[in-house]
Amino acid sequence: MQINNNFQKNANISMVAQLLWKSPGISRVEIARQLDLYRSTVSNIINTLIDNGVVFEEKEGESMPQGGRKPICLGLNDKFGCVLGIEVQPSGFHAVVLNIVGNVIFSKSGGIPELPFDDALRAILDSLMNEILHLDIPLLGICFALPGIIDSSKGIIIKSDPFHLVNHSCTANLSTRYGVPVFMENDANCLAWLELANNRGENKRNFICLNAEFHYKDSVFGEQTGMGVGLGIALGGSVFSGSKFAAGEFFSVSWREGVEGQTGLSPEIMRTLETDKKSFTAWIVDLFSSLVPVVSVLDPEVVFAHGDIARHASFVNEILDSEVPQFRSLLSRSDCELIFGDGSDLSVASGAAQMFYLQLFTLPVCSDRDPGTMIEWDAVFSLSTRKVAKN
Repeated sequence: MQINNNFQKNANISMVAQLLWKSPGISRVEIARQLDLYRSTVSNIINTLIDNGVVFEEKEGESMPQGGRKPICLGLNDKFGCVLGIEVQPSGFHAVVLNIVGNVIFSKSGGIPELPFDDALRAILDSLMNEILHLDIPLLGICFALPGIIDSSKGIIIKSDPFHLVNHSCTANLSTRYGVPVFMENDANCLAWLELANNRGENKRNFICLNAEFHYKDSVFGEQTGMGVGLGIALGGSVFSGSKFAAGEFFSVSWREGVEGQTGLSPEIMRTLETDKKSFTAWIVDLFSSLVPVVSVLDPEVVFAHGDIARHASFVNEILDSEVPQFRSLLSRSDCELIFGDGSDLSVASGAAQMFYLQLFTLPVCSDRDPGTMIEWDAVFSLSTRKVAKN
């Protein structure tokens, strides 16, 4: 990709905006120092961000030891724009709207309309758009999270067994309909995006996000009862999708060819995970025994546990201590933490929305990636000045 003025402009704005996102209240002088940029360059970028409503001047900071003018603290404008994140499962959807500083300003959950997949997404979005209009904050983008192998750079659902989809794409049509960029990502990967955002101050860059959700058999798409498991992997501060976008697709050590599902445990055990402690214990042992070689090979700083595992954190810890000591031992040897999430139903949807902001704040990549998937600041500036489409 040829380096041009537009690329350099986006790169500089992203660097400065990311630092403001990570360090609210930072000054122009400190931005220039940390990014090793000329003060005049930083001032020009900040002026652009102020003129477009992204940044505002908060207050004067403390005087410098050498004297001179007091630095002016800067902050992101939480009214600049918002992003809609939606987790879609056969059993229902969870939606959140996050502003640019990461605050949840709207959330809603509901069932999936008994319609074909694309029509169901449009029906969900139509109902949400009417409510987003009343937030009086411009919509910058929509990000879907769903189970399956997803090419997030092109918005293609390569394969989603729960929804019975293969090589399916609908993001372009949805983008045209609602007038904003639309993205799709694997649900577990969205948790990796969430943790990258949540830990931006601590700079955790290498970790595994473990997502597990119990699903009942569904009348719309026919999903089987059991626990769905996925891994979101962050390496070097980026979400790792793999060569075929299948990184994190999980099968336990007990799984065998021809066995339906992700594990070799009996259908009876899988059906009773929510009601029988012995079944849940057997599943936890199978899951974390399978994670031992994964953690050993990837050498993460943290394993984040979300979903039903987080909701049963105390019991899971007891099982690990008594039944899977090898996992505990490996964490100790590897200096790796096991951190449980809050078990919120909105975590995946929040991660989907954070994906948009993280991509916006990340330096454009010098590669042959489809330029249509890149988020450019001029486009975001334009979106921030218009209202949400009603249809």
